[in-house]
Amino acid sequence: MAPLVTVVITTYNQEHYIRKAIDSVLAQKTDFDFEVYITEDCGTDGTRAILEEYAAKYPERIRLNLREKNVGISRNWYEGLCAAKGEFVCTLEGDDWWRDESKLQKQADFLRAHPDYLAVSHTLLLTDDEGKTYGTLPDDKRILNADATMPLFLRGVTYSCTACMVRNIFRTPDPAREAYVTANRSIADFALCMLYLDGGRVFVMDEAMSAYRVGGPGAEHKNYNTRASAVKKYADFLDVVLASRSYFGSRYPFTRCLLAGTFFPLIDRIKYGGLGPFLKEMGRLPAGAKLALPFYFVGRCFGLVWAKLFGKKEARG
Repeated sequence: MAPLVTVVITTYNQEHYIRKAIDSVLAQKTDFDFEVYITEDCGTDGTRAILEEYAAKYPERIRLNLREKNVGISRNWYEGLCAAKGEFVCTLEGDDWWRDESKLQKQADFLRAHPDYLAVSHTLLLTDDEGKTYGTLPDDKRILNADATMPLFLRGVTYSCTACMVRNIFRTPDPAREAYVTANRSIADFALCMLYLDGGRVFVMDEAMSAYRVGGPGAEHKNYNTRASAVKKYADFLDVVLASRSYFGSRYPFTRCLLAGTFFPLIDRIKYGGLGPFLKEMGRLPAGAKLALPFYFVGRCFGLVWAKLFGKKEARG
């Protein structure tokens, strides 16, 4: 009999953190069966040995996918979702962990009680290796204990994809969807958030049931945010948004999303240098976004100055 929920843990070179991640899943208290599918992306540290230890100890609960070559974050994540046997599926990255032993129960209860919803997410506590905390995200009141929406998402009011429990839409192979989610090697969450919002309603619980470990200075925790340069991050952002335009066609407007994602990185490059390579990447913007950028740039700058002068928070979305 298939489990109600599959938990997909993705990991790569996280020997210092993976035990805490797995233990937080195994500690879940539920009135239903769930499986843990751990997909390891051919790392070079001791993560794999730890996974084999856990799988031997919990063979009825844990399935492993130990890759023979590295495929990148997006494909490892997407193929993990496709391997899920559960009616519902959720994800956890190997350097994060769950803070609430009832997380799975609360989210499954919500989906069982609300058949009109495709997914339910929640807030994340931002923390680091020293135990310092930096608030929770998302923090926009418009989506807390409310629905995330496509118009808000495309204006930068995002929700956590890794916090989602979603009805298993990945059982049927879909080459177009696979190409879309894996279009960028490092970023899959934008595409998955888009798919969930396109496929149904998404509720965001205002409970920080997961901890998101921000990158640290040590070599043992160099994640995407600390490894990638500003220009690389912007290039990856363009990849995923342009892939979304290709996948969804004219169904959704992406110009404002592209402008919002360009504004602050451009300001930073003007302030801190590296403008040339950044402008080269900006050359990939669609013609409509290029035409609108000067007006958007002036408007956002005026909004920031106004907010600073009069002590008002700049309106988002």
